[in-house]
Amino acid sequence: METKERIKERAGELFSSIGIKNVTMDALAVDLGISKRTIYEHFRDKDDLVIQVIEHQIITNNKSFLEIISAAGDVIEALFLIIRKEHERFKTINPIYKEDLKKYFPRINECFYQDNEKLKEFSASYALLEKGKREGVFRSDLNIEIVDNFLHELIIFLHNSDRIRLMNLKEVDILSFILLPYFRGICTRKGQELMEKYFSE
Repeated sequence: METKERIKERAGELFSSIGIKNVTMDALAVDLGISKRTIYEHFRDKDDLVIQVIEHQIITNNKSFLEIISAAGDVIEALFLIIRKEHERFKTINPIYKEDLKKYFPRINECFYQDNEKLKEFSASYALLEKGKREGVFRSDLNIEIVDNFLHELIIFLHNSDRIRLMNLKEVDILSFILLPYFRGICTRKGQELMEKYFSE
């Protein structure tokens, strides 16, 4: 693994476990067994490191989701497996990290989510919607680009909303009471039956 990738990988692990603010560049260098100068050869400052780490995590997660979508028997099974995977991942993330992320989401949105070509390339939700429409699971009149952009905006809102945070909603609640009903709403009868099959319990 290249030095830059190793730095991003380890920084992401530390951010997730103890929060962004609690990881200094000095501590990261010691943990990696490299000089702080080496880190600064690859990243301008800590903010640059954080932005690149978050982008790396988004792309890595989406690649794993794309593999699930490709391998699943149908798109609703893929949705079920992705939600289960995310539920397990959320358990390993320190709430401090989630709070720290709020500072960086506007910049992530600007440099990643506003790039439509980049978004289509790595967007698991875009691939999910395309597959679902092709399989007759999602409505044939579905505008994939609009729905995909809405889903990304919804996720950004949920991460940034102080009101949502004060409600103390867990990620599983957001999935169960916001995202799943939305997906049910864009399903055909075939899709509704598959939703019942995978999410009835």
